[in-house]
Amino acid sequence: PRNNLMTNQVRLVFGEVPESLDDFIFASQSVQAEAMKYFVEMWRGHKFADKTGILWWNLRDGWPILSDAITDYYGGKKIAYAFLRNVQRDVCVMINDPVDGKYQLIAVNDNLVGHEGSVRVTDAASGKTVYKGRFTVPVNGRTVIAGIPEREGQGMLKIEYTVDGCSYTNHYLYGSAPFSLDDYRSWGSGLDY
Repeated sequence: PRNNLMTNQVRLVFGEVPESLDDFIFASQSVQAEAMKYFVEMWRGHKFADKTGILWWNLRDGWPILSDAITDYYGGKKIAYAFLRNVQRDVCVMINDPVDGKYQLIAVNDNLVGHEGSVRVTDAASGKTVYKGRFTVPVNGRTVIAGIPEREGQGMLKIEYTVDGCSYTNHYLYGSAPFSLDDYRSWGSGLDY
């Protein structure tokens, strides 16, 4: 059942199940990583507005198996490990789904001190800057930095931000599935995960 579930999820997101084992591993781990990232960002992005947190589990597989654990039986970190580490930083900048035709660019802070930073959002395929600016996020709070006009088609927005002299990256996958596995791989190249 679990193997069929993953195969079906890969088919839904990428339109087909890759025949190459390496491509299947990348596709299945990417589907898992994007889903887990989405859920964490959805809850964090609505912090105290209408949501207050999320609890997820299955950190490590107890035996070799296809699963939604973020590390495999042998201790190898899956793509989801890096995605989740990234979106669970104390201060994180993310994009949530569109509201009134605009993607919500949000900063979330889980610290007991406020923070300031800078952010740049680019289109992964063209490299064109979509938004650039500064932000302030209060103690244990969230800030809607900007509304970025919703984009046509499919793609990925790369988010580069700096807080307290440290630089981080994030991304937002937009459009409706199925996505081309080659496009997805290309858009994600250069992400610091």
